Amino acid sequence: MTAVESKRPLSDRRKERSREAARSRRSKETELFVQLAEQLPLPESVRCHLDKASVMRLALSYLRTRRLLSAGYPTKHVGDGRQENQLSLQSLEAFLLVITSAGDMIYVTDNISKFMGLSQVDLIGHSIYDFTHPCDHGEIHENLSIRGSSFGLKCGGSLTERDFFLRMKCTVTNRGRTVNLKSANWKVLHCTGHLKLSSYSSTFSAECPALVCAMLLCEPIPQPPGPDTPVGSHMFISQHSLDMRFITCDNRVIKLLGYQPDELSKRSVYDLYHPLDATNMARSHRILCIMGQVVSGPYRLLAKWGGFVWVETQASVRPVSPNNQSHVVCLNTVLSNIEERWVAFSFEQTKAAQKQGCRPVPSRLKQESAALPQATEASLGYFQREPRQFTPLRSGAPSHSYFTIHAHLSSC
Repeated sequence: MTAVESKRPLSDRRKERSREAARSRRSKETELFVQLAEQLPLPESVRCHLDKASVMRLALSYLRTRRLLSAGYPTKHVGDGRQENQLSLQSLEAFLLVITSAGDMIYVTDNISKFMGLSQVDLIGHSIYDFTHPCDHGEIHENLSIRGSSFGLKCGGSLTERDFFLRMKCTVTNRGRTVNLKSANWKVLHCTGHLKLSSYSSTFSAECPALVCAMLLCEPIPQPPGPDTPVGSHMFISQHSLDMRFITCDNRVIKLLGYQPDELSKRSVYDLYHPLDATNMARSHRILCIMGQVVSGPYRLLAKWGGFVWVETQASVRPVSPNNQSHVVCLNTVLSNIEERWVAFSFEQTKAAQKQGCRPVPSRLKQESAALPQATEASLGYFQREPRQFTPLRSGAPSHSYFTIHAHLSSC
């Protein structure tokens, strides 16, 4: 101790030593956070701008993702590389999302910024409830629970399958401009996937509960085209009132289903649904009224003179204009030719066929047989062979999301 220091009061010397200890502690802490940030599977340009709270949030999410992957997957589901995974995301036009049962987003692919304007780093580690519509929180909580969502069972799925819709904040406007989060609008997402339960291992004690996560493929629902927008020859555009009665329909419906646009006016679309699909379409109608957009999934639409075609519909509610009420715009994609064209599933089909001089076979299908539609139809003798199983190629199919999600997570 020098002579000058000895003359300083004892309290000043203690304060100086305390400040030096604090600086040394902060320096070591900063060094540890830098080392921790270097272990994150993120580009260097992103890591260098992370604060300490973000590093901790991302590190904890990364550890939980590793724990989920440690539960094990068959090797046939492992991707060959990051480039292949990026190509699969571009073809699916969707992003991948992994959410815990508590609602924490532990992983999301970086292409979410393309659809929602939100970055990957800003979302990982945060709660899904902070970015979704308050009215959808109950639906989200039900689907994140291992006992939730009975819709998959009604459709022949398993307890772990998930298929639901939610509204999430989007900072990209329809014109491509970016706004701040407080001015964000809501975008409807179609979420399909599975629940994944991580098993106990020696790494985690019995006091640590099992990790339940929903691994989802989230597909934004696009806005339907205008009535004058050109679409494919296998598509037709229709406008409906809110109770799904036809207002207008383009002329392509003549070739695809046999109906004239004028004869569909003021007619309910429920009259054209196959009886075995009416329940699912009513569910889609309810989601449309709540969220403003929906994708129906493949269903059967009755042709004019008998039989049906497989159709998938994207529907959106157009906002109220000063002179007109709200209406529904549907982009209908026909997925098949007319099947069972000699079978009448409604009285209207029978009358239309008789006017053409045809005698269709009346269908005796009942709605209470919806649980086993193929067995019921085959037992009536209408099929000369086994009915063809329709397997649509949809980007939201759970089997596709199972492969792609693991391929992306394994490349972290």
